[in-house]
Amino acid sequence: MPIVTQIYVKANGKKTESIRIRPNHTVKEVKSVLCAAAEISDKGNAHTDAILKLYNVRNALVPIGPNIPKNTPEEPYTVVIKMVPKATIDPPVETKKLMETIRATTEVMEEVPKLTSDMAEIQKKLVSAVSAAAHASPSVSPLAAAESTTKKPYSDPTAHLAMLRASVYDEETTNLILATPRPVFSSTVLNHLKHPTFNIWDYNEVELIGLMENMFVEMDLVGTFKMDMDVVRAFLARVSVTYNQNPFHNFKHCFCVTQMMYGIINVTGVITKLTPLEKLALICGTIGHDLDHPGMNNAYQINANTDLTIIYNDISPLENHHAAVLFTLFRDPSLNILATLSEVQYRECRKQIISCILATDMAKHGEILAKFKGYSTDFNFEDQAQRQLLLQMIIKCSDISNEVRPKHVSEPWVDNLLEEFFCQSDKEKRDGLPTAPFMDREKVTKPSAQVGFIGFVMIPLFELVAKVLPNMEEPIIQPIKKAHEYYKSMLETKPAA
Repeated sequence: MPIVTQIYVKANGKKTESIRIRPNHTVKEVKSVLCAAAEISDKGNAHTDAILKLYNVRNALVPIGPNIPKNTPEEPYTVVIKMVPKATIDPPVETKKLMETIRATTEVMEEVPKLTSDMAEIQKKLVSAVSAAAHASPSVSPLAAAESTTKKPYSDPTAHLAMLRASVYDEETTNLILATPRPVFSSTVLNHLKHPTFNIWDYNEVELIGLMENMFVEMDLVGTFKMDMDVVRAFLARVSVTYNQNPFHNFKHCFCVTQMMYGIINVTGVITKLTPLEKLALICGTIGHDLDHPGMNNAYQINANTDLTIIYNDISPLENHHAAVLFTLFRDPSLNILATLSEVQYRECRKQIISCILATDMAKHGEILAKFKGYSTDFNFEDQAQRQLLLQMIIKCSDISNEVRPKHVSEPWVDNLLEEFFCQSDKEKRDGLPTAPFMDREKVTKPSAQVGFIGFVMIPLFELVAKVLPNMEEPIIQPIKKAHEYYKSMLETKPAA
């Protein structure tokens, strides 16, 4: 019999209600149960749509689904439902263009009943997604409202090399994204994209894909390797739906890491010293570095003896999986942005991409830093081994770079990461597995987590890279130190008696 999770919720000042959730419940069923318990409606009316959100006592957004973490009556979840107007009068220009395209396509397809039915289904999903994008929370994908009842769970790792090619969901959702018009960005936005302060929360998922396309163009990868832009876009769209809807390790995190890499190589000027193949390896490595992340780290995989640890013999199981999934994507000709590379170029690029992704395993952090430190005082750009290590350091910096950004951009990521950590720790406790103190909701706070991480991991890493790359102090290192002081002040502030 499936294990039933009992959780406690309240809304609008009403008393706390207890509800029971089974693991086989759909997201839609869970939402209905939450609304019923809170005595509110999720139906909306002819003129409004209802958006349901769930928050814990720390005001962090909790993903709604069958795996909502168990809580207590003393710390109930808060259910919030927001009624938003439907876009029926004077819709956005992009929506108008989208609807015109759909209507024109439908007219052509009228004589083919089955295809017409398919178009109607795509139209319904597309309109819902575009409408939801304008109101989505920063930590929720703009397409999530249209996809929430069908979003794929973490796939069976025993079949991870065949997973993507067999996934109808991935193909359908990729096509849904590709059916939207390409976004157009101002020169101001594209210039800001090259800076570490870029604010990801200002853009929806389709726009993030468009911004990534621009990076390929600006890095001259499209011209150098004669890439087909439709293949680039299809690849990025498939990547976006291959990332799972974890609180932290999701597609927006993928974008943040990729954009920070782009910012670092631009503000330091090292982009002019990198070969086209190295730039291609960096952007592919950042894009694919957490593909299909299950929301549970390597320690959990090893302690739970998951299939991934069997496949990879306990050696960086997640990072090996991310790289394998990325190269599985490249096996599809419609997604293979490396198709124009020669055999020699492909082998070298593959080696560099894998090296970059594996470097994001924090278990290797000390080893990589020690090796780079030996090169840092007299770095030789003519030495291929040193260049490869620099690529690893750039992706490592990018992967843990949120505190480089302004506080209003970075702080939501701290909440999301802690929520993902807490969910893992709760599961480990339920399953009798070892737990880490920094992931235990009973032992860690946001400031305590950040003070240690920034002081002992981030600052030494970035200062070491700054010995080789110029112009990092003001745009990158100073914001990190400012964030460190901010969290230290939070930690030192005594609550009022």
